[in-house]
Amino acid sequence: MRGRAVVAVLALLAGGSVATAGAASAADCLQRPVQARYDQLGGATGRLGAVTACEQPTRTGSFATFQRGAVYASPATGAWDVSGSFQDLWSRTGWENGFLGYPVSGEDPSAAGGVYQNYQGGTLYWSPPTGAHSVSGAFHGRYGSLGYERGFLGYPTSQEVPLRGGVLQRFQGGTAYWSPATGAHTVSGAFLDLYGRLGWEGGCLGYPATQEQPSTASGVYQRFQGGTAYWSPTTGAHALCGAFLDAYGSTGWERGSLGYPTSDEHAIPGGRRVDFQGGYVEWSAATGARVNQPIAATPAPPPPPPPSGAYYANCTDVWNTIGRPIRRGEPGYRTALDRDDDGVGCESDPR
Repeated sequence: MRGRAVVAVLALLAGGSVATAGAASAADCLQRPVQARYDQLGGATGRLGAVTACEQPTRTGSFATFQRGAVYASPATGAWDVSGSFQDLWSRTGWENGFLGYPVSGEDPSAAGGVYQNYQGGTLYWSPPTGAHSVSGAFHGRYGSLGYERGFLGYPTSQEVPLRGGVLQRFQGGTAYWSPATGAHTVSGAFLDLYGRLGWEGGCLGYPATQEQPSTASGVYQRFQGGTAYWSPTTGAHALCGAFLDAYGSTGWERGSLGYPTSDEHAIPGGRRVDFQGGYVEWSAATGARVNQPIAATPAPPPPPPPSGAYYANCTDVWNTIGRPIRRGEPGYRTALDRDDDGVGCESDPR
């Protein structure tokens, strides 16, 4: 606003129609909507102080500047004051020509010593620990559905931040994400820590596609583009993506035999694994995902050696004792048991 005040003063020095407080009274240089709001706030002895530049037009309205702020008016919004941190933030967004448009209310007190002010395109919020930030668009709608600054998100702590394929905005109690495919959703608490551990929106989960949902055993889950995050009091937060999520679904999700996941996906020899309350899922490129089945078959134990000094009357005796053919050099081998003399006797089970 200081830049606009300078313009007004230069216009006065050049002989223009704009006047400073020293040259004209408020009654002389303010029109009715602006004058009425200024008077409502106490005039020159109120919080805005004396006029520093008389009312001048904008493209769709008008404004006048004062020692500690300004009053902006338009036919669509009426006249409202802007000052302090909100004035600085509004200037950085392009004043009334930016995405916020004109103010549509004055400042109002809110939770934890904060204040807010509504604009055509969103709302400005300020609190002692967070400073001034705006919330607009889809984030404004989601923020409202969660109780605004009095909900678990608290006050915004950043402006919107562009991402690959979307945007985010940080709040005291979590982070809001938006993408064209998913809309606006928040991630908070243990799920926000998990999300970061897995690479945020660039990891296997992608953008959040829902809010948190309650589930069995006092747990919760949240769906994302590429998977689902699960939390319960006894297991903490873990996520499943791809084939692991499909295998989990085949068992009935968290209400099925596996229960909640107890680990993140991790490497094992030959593949990957996730542990659950009721078992595990292992995956390899060759086998796909298997529930409670190892991806590598357990090798059969070696056959028992023939007993030392053994004698076998016939092949039935061999198979009853060692359960397999007998080979040349092993105790008990004799040519009578090896009819084709190929070094392997009793090749078929006669039982």
